[in-house]
Amino acid sequence: MKNKYFLLFLSIIFLSAFNLKADRIFIQVNDSIILESEYKEKLSLIESSSVFNKESADSLKKNLIQILIDSKILQIVADKDSISVDTLLLLKEVDRRIDELKKNFNDTVEFYDYLSKNGIKIDDLRKNYFQQAVGLYLKRQILNKRMIKTSVNENELKNFYEQNKDSFYIQPAADLYHISIMIQPDSIKMMDLLQKFESIILELKSGKDFSQLCKTYSEDKYAKKGGVVGFKKYTELSVELANFLYQNRKSDTIVFTQSRDGLHIIKIIDSNDDSINYKQILLKLPVTKDDSLNAYNRISQIRKDIISKKISFEEAAKKYSNDQWTKDKGGFVGRVVFEMVSENVREVLKNLKEGEVSSVVKGDFGYELFMVKNLSGGKISSYEDVRELIASVLESKKVEEEIKKIIDKEKEKSFIKVYSE
Repeated sequence: MKNKYFLLFLSIIFLSAFNLKADRIFIQVNDSIILESEYKEKLSLIESSSVFNKESADSLKKNLIQILIDSKILQIVADKDSISVDTLLLLKEVDRRIDELKKNFNDTVEFYDYLSKNGIKIDDLRKNYFQQAVGLYLKRQILNKRMIKTSVNENELKNFYEQNKDSFYIQPAADLYHISIMIQPDSIKMMDLLQKFESIILELKSGKDFSQLCKTYSEDKYAKKGGVVGFKKYTELSVELANFLYQNRKSDTIVFTQSRDGLHIIKIIDSNDDSINYKQILLKLPVTKDDSLNAYNRISQIRKDIISKKISFEEAAKKYSNDQWTKDKGGFVGRVVFEMVSENVREVLKNLKEGEVSSVVKGDFGYELFMVKNLSGGKISSYEDVRELIASVLESKKVEEEIKKIIDKEKEKSFIKVYSE
């Protein structure tokens, strides 16, 4: 879901500095000032961003001082025109934007979870939205007071649509469901593995050193380093392990889990919003070709039972799926844009009809079945569907052009000084 995350980052990129300590003046515009800390915070956000390419980031950094100056000039113009802000109206607009943003997530918990993982405070997000709303409100009121029209006619709208039709292509999206069958060792080997797992836990409880036990038992590349994995971004880990570690990131005790990689005994060292530092003892699942064949036969039979209507896809997911994060929801993964999933899965999804069960798909750790509901996209939006959007874009462009003329004229009469860069 890259698009929603990208739009959310853009909305916070120019967050103002709050609770600033006293620091020196960086820019002066008449009697208004911009502190050096304000400038540096915005610059740091741009430089640390992973959503901008180098060209876009360089352009933003180059123009940042001018953006800050223009913002001050806009307020000066508004004051001269005796324009005041209707705070209550703009706060309602902020609430509307927050509600629209939440619609991109499965639920409120996921929304706030994303904010937390990315170090975004909801109060800061609201303040930023409010600042944006104030800027737009002032621009429109200035133009209204000066009787400058920015409306667009039907011909302008249709011409823009025809010239940019390809940009209105809607990527295919759907509610995605899946059933995951992991390749597991046979019951005897699994029992031996669990006994070994339990014996290590008993050794830890008896006071044995974690790092030494890692070197003795762990079966991953970190064993020789005493199991120290180091800082890993949650996005670098398998979904089930990332979710488990995030939920237990504040734990000061040893925790246990199973992932596609095997059985984990984990000790959390440190964590921040998007990554975690930990050490682990990993016992890999001793799987064979026969185990792989058994998993394939199992999921193939599940597929046959769903197609023959012996069981529904959702019921089969709850009963058989090894994905602990989706099985209780009938295999529901979430609303996904096909462009954002892996290529092999995308090739399967693009040929699926609603409610149809996919063929068996080989994954990194087992086999999967997919089903989609509520398909949308995969076509260019009609003019009628995007008319209001085009009108908003063209009108906003005209507003910016007219405001730029006013700001440039006001700059000629203003005292502007940048003290250092």
